[in-house]
Amino acid sequence: MTNKVGLVGLGNMGGTIARQLAKQFHVIAFDVDQAKREQLQSEGITCVDSLEELAAMAEVILFSLPRADISLNVLRTICPHLTKGSTIIETSTVLPNDMLAFQKVCKPYQINLIDAAILGGVSHMANRTAALLIGDSDNVTRDVEPFLLAIAAEVKVMGTLGAGMAAKVINNAVAHSVMGLIVEAAALGVKLGISVDGVYELLRGETALLRPLTHRFGERIMNGDYEGGMSLDNARKDSVLALELAQQQGVPLFNIQSTHTVYEIAKQEGYGNLDYAAIAKLWEKWADIDFTGGK
Repeated sequence: MTNKVGLVGLGNMGGTIARQLAKQFHVIAFDVDQAKREQLQSEGITCVDSLEELAAMAEVILFSLPRADISLNVLRTICPHLTKGSTIIETSTVLPNDMLAFQKVCKPYQINLIDAAILGGVSHMANRTAALLIGDSDNVTRDVEPFLLAIAAEVKVMGTLGAGMAAKVINNAVAHSVMGLIVEAAALGVKLGISVDGVYELLRGETALLRPLTHRFGERIMNGDYEGGMSLDNARKDSVLALELAQQQGVPLFNIQSTHTVYEIAKQEGYGNLDYAAIAKLWEKWADIDFTGGK
């Protein structure tokens, strides 16, 4: 395996990636900002003045760029100058369709491409506690794994090209939605006289946040098991009570209100006597999917 690795993009994340890689490998870096190149150069990291020069020196190149269109333009520039069989590792946050567009540029030059979405921020990268979510249709992850593990604590192959980026978007969407849910629930609790500490201790327990994932999704939905358990009718009743309580207190609820609509629809579909995880059956119908994987 080569000891050289290229890096395009030396922003906050890219610069941190460069420093981590440099602990184990000879890094050849490029950024359009000369000041950023000079800063990394002063730290002992080799920086070049053009993409063509970088392409001539490295067969494994990571991207850390702000937008998909920039990544696409960089690919169009460097692919003609790369050795066949070289690998591009896209760590920039882009969409799965962007990865497929990148693949169309790489294929004619026989350049491998994987997405390695970073789960974590700059501090996680600096502490090497980030995870990388991989999409790989070229089966090259194992070949470049030493470079990946030089910047992350964990490498998770999520599926084919684009799957890593999709996984990051999904993860972040859940985190942001849960944030909104926690804040509005906490607001209702504090309005009713529960201390902030009390709300925190309540919600950090298993029943509110963890059990819906581990039990209802992991044990019920993934196995198509909706018999017994807390009925959807009872979950809907609790949802009604929460909305009534919030209305009495003048506390607006957005996430809980929208979720209540799901339980109303599920009841109309005849799922009232099933475990409330049966709301998953709605998405199986709407999206034409099977959460059990055909079990």
